[in-house]
Amino acid sequence: MLCLPAHAEDELIVADQKGQQKALMEAAGTDQNLPYHIRWVEFEAAAPLLQALGAGAVDTGIAGDGPFLFAWGAGLHIKAAWVIPPRGAGQATAIVVPEGSPISAPDQLSGKRIATGRGSIGHLLLLRLLATGAIPAPAPHIVFLLPAQAKAALDTKRVDAWSTWEPYVSLAVISGHGHAIADAAGLMPNNSFFVANTEALAQKKRLLADFYRRITAAYDWGTKHQVAYAHILARQTGLPDDVAIAVAQKLIAVPAPVTPDVIRAEDGVVEAYRSAGFIARTGDLSDAFEQNLTH
Repeated sequence: MLCLPAHAEDELIVADQKGQQKALMEAAGTDQNLPYHIRWVEFEAAAPLLQALGAGAVDTGIAGDGPFLFAWGAGLHIKAAWVIPPRGAGQATAIVVPEGSPISAPDQLSGKRIATGRGSIGHLLLLRLLATGAIPAPAPHIVFLLPAQAKAALDTKRVDAWSTWEPYVSLAVISGHGHAIADAAGLMPNNSFFVANTEALAQKKRLLADFYRRITAAYDWGTKHQVAYAHILARQTGLPDDVAIAVAQKLIAVPAPVTPDVIRAEDGVVEAYRSAGFIARTGDLSDAFEQNLTH
């Protein structure tokens, strides 16, 4: 770990989704003996988390590649600084249908109502399925909702399907007795990133570097102790134990610094949004990434 001087003003504001990163660091013990203070802020989804990052309200947080690049394409002053490689073979992002639905394959989604978050990895999955023809014409009607709203809409059959991510996939399948009819395997890079705003990268670079090393150590611990992590995740978030175990199995991989190969793999994500008219920003994609977080 990086050795940093302790100052009262040293604080890193970290955005989390469903308490997963906080639970993992606590389970692994990598949140101990910090030479700075971490203030955790909870978000339901990546879109509001990234908006908070762009506004400077938080310093760093986790997001899938789709919502990150969607937000970067909208002009937010953010950069991806650390990558979490593909997890669960793309199964962490999936389209789920409710219990009793007659829909069993993506080609049956034509003309249906599908909930997802605007610019989310669920949205990206839909765009890729449309682009590959897996969902044929007529195109489905996409209803943009936050996860809690989308879950309610699925439960009450106001939408036919929900394109979402973990832990919501496992919640819908295990607790809601629904089933997944398509996932992101082979369709997109399936990377996630720890994203930071440019001011934090300038002012808190050493703290960020230390935090990313600690979270990497936590993920490494999690690969070897998935059940222990799942129990803490369930306790902290209120997720049922069986859901938390399924989430842990799909989400635990070992993060690493961003490399040129990672950046090249994300070209297709930007192009998917651009082709659908959701991103107008042009320029070098490497501007969206921080590759020099070494000290």
